[in-house]
Amino acid sequence: MKVVVGTTNRSKLLAVKKAWILLGDAEIIGVGVDSGVSEQPIGLQEILEGALNRAVSAYEIMGGDYSVGIEAGYLYLDDKVLLDVQAVVVMDDKKKVTLGLSPSFQVPQKALEYSSLGEYMSHISGRKNINREIGAIGYFTKGTITRTDLTYSAVVMALVPRLNPEYYEELLSVVELRRIIAKKPI
Repeated sequence: MKVVVGTTNRSKLLAVKKAWILLGDAEIIGVGVDSGVSEQPIGLQEILEGALNRAVSAYEIMGGDYSVGIEAGYLYLDDKVLLDVQAVVVMDDKKKVTLGLSPSFQVPQKALEYSSLGEYMSHISGRKNINREIGAIGYFTKGTITRTDLTYSAVVMALVPRLNPEYYEELLSVVELRRIIAKKPI
């Protein structure tokens, strides 16, 4: 099985490889693609759009049995509470998609003064590529939970319908998901 992932981020690729064991042996291939959304997506709508764009672009470049798009971003509960979450879209070669989200965690308000959470984390940690390693969650949990862990959980959530096809009569198509995302803010 060939699985292409719309990223070259090692921690995300490791998470996909770890999760994909649930479906069987697979060759996991990372490819750099653009998300088509802002550097720091805000709101579930934009986060899902970025993940979908990455999955579709990776498939268009490399083909494969499946493609995976992963996008992290902010969710606002109000002007004082900001959460970080990762969304995953898994697309198969029939252009059917399944979705998953990671656990989320509260982000310091100070992060809003930077172009992205990665930039803020590089500033406070002194580690230039922390977002490609343990991530903000790894830094804030002192390594207890890493970015790989968050991504892994989101990928597993996106695989639930594929692991249990008898309970999921019809998967969304790429076109249907795009229509849902464009319809209203979520």
